[in-house]
Amino acid sequence: MAYPGGVDNPMLNPMGPGAPSLAGLGCRKALVCVAGKDNLRERGVRYYESVKKSGWEGKIEFYEEEEEDHVYHIHHPQSQNSRKMIKRLATFLLDE
Repeated sequence: MAYPGGVDNPMLNPMGPGAPSLAGLGCRKALVCVAGKDNLRERGVRYYESVKKSGWEGKIEFYEEEEEDHVYHIHHPQSQNSRKMIKRLATFLLDE
């Protein structure tokens, strides 16, 4: 499926041209997870920083597995790093 504007369409890139302000996120908290060897890592870091600077009143946290690549938790769901990331996600979701 192609999107108008390609990868900078606001549906794919919430920091792209014409995207609504991140200050209006419709949730109370967010966890941004990145993998250190992922080509998209920097985009995740920029998203995290942009939300922090946006004036959004929610709670945002950042999680990184430095030695992993894109979607490692799907390709290797039983690995130690995948289990660690899933445990971090579960803890984040259950934490009030």
